[in-house]
Formats: sequence, C-alpha cells, structure tokens
Amino acid sequence: MNDDDVLAATRSSLTSIKDSLSDVHMDRPPAAIIARARGRRLRRSLPALGGGGLALGIGLALSLSGSPAPAPAHGVHVNLAAWSVDTTPSGKVDVTIRQLKDPARLSHTLADAGVPVKLTFGSVCTTTSEDSQLAKVVQKLASPRDDVMLKINPAAMPDGMELVIGIGHLRLGSQSGRAAAFGLIKDGSSLSCGTAKN
Repeated sequence: MNDDDVLAATRSSLTSIKDSLSDVHMDRPPAAIIARARGRRLRRSLPALGGGGLALGIGLALSLSGSPAPAPAHGVHVNLAAWSVDTTPSGKVDVTIRQLKDPARLSHTLADAGVPVKLTFGSVCTTTSEDSQLAKVVQKLASPRDDVMLKINPAAMPDGMELVIGIGHLRLGSQSGRAAAFGLIKDGSSLSCGTAKN
C-alpha cells in the first residue's frame, strides 16, 4: 500500500461520514451557541461569588461589632542590644531597657508605638501634673537582672498628655542598680531636671 492508496481510503471514509450526516441541520447560529455557553458559565460561578460575598459580609460585621480595643495600626518591634520595644497583640507596649543609650531613638520608637513620651537617662525630672492615671498607663515589671522592664498601655494615656520616664543609676550604701521614675505631663510642658546622684 502506497501513499496514494492511503489517501484514497481516507477520502472514501470521509465521504461516507459526510453522506451519513446529510440529515443533520443546524438551526441556531454559532453566535447564539457561544452566548448560551457563556451564560451557563456565569450561572455556575454566581453561587461561589454569593458565598464569598456572604463570608466577607459576616467577617466585616464581626470586626465592627463590640470587640476589644484594637491594637495600633502597625505593631512596633524594635530589638536592639541597648533596649527593646514590642507591641503586644492586646495593644500594650513592652519595653526593656538594658543600657542607657540612644534615648532620642527610644523616644521616637515609643511614639511610633502610640506612646508620647519625654525620656531622660541619668536625670531626675519632676512633673507638676496630676498622676492619678499613671498606674493605668505604665507598670514597672520585675526583672531578673538590672534591666528596666515596663508595660505601657497607650489606650490609657489621657488626651493631651505625655508620659515622663526618667532612668538612672541609684546607689544606696553598698547597693546600686538602675532606677526608673514616671509621671504624666501636658504636651509641650517643660520638665525640671537635675542630675541623679550616685
């Protein structure tokens, strides 16, 4: 069998198939068939879109309902050799001061975490403000070493106030260690500071 014989057999087979389909007539134009197929695809995807929309609506409703106070828009997590500032999931700010270095950067980092602060290292500063809210704003935690560990609640800060944190070395007889003092002061007010005595 050569190529001409294969070609003739194929032609004969195709002609017989064509003749058997002579009774089949297409009464719809191709554009109508394509449009119907698109409509079916759209109807199949609508339940999935509806379910996704429902889930989105439920999630939005739950997030807007009476939930606890949200954490800051962005968490702050700065961990240096001298100090660390970490925002917790509850919105509070954990501060650990290991060395009295770079107070300007620490102040800026605390401000980013939602804590307006006046910070001094090695100075004792006094405030003349009412400190009745202070226990709700800052809490000094026990530290196994000479670190100063604080938990600050930015949500408890009174409007128009700054937290004053003074940290220095304190020596009492043969005992010495790092000490921290706190206060609240109106924004923009000046502090009366003196050098801590050793």
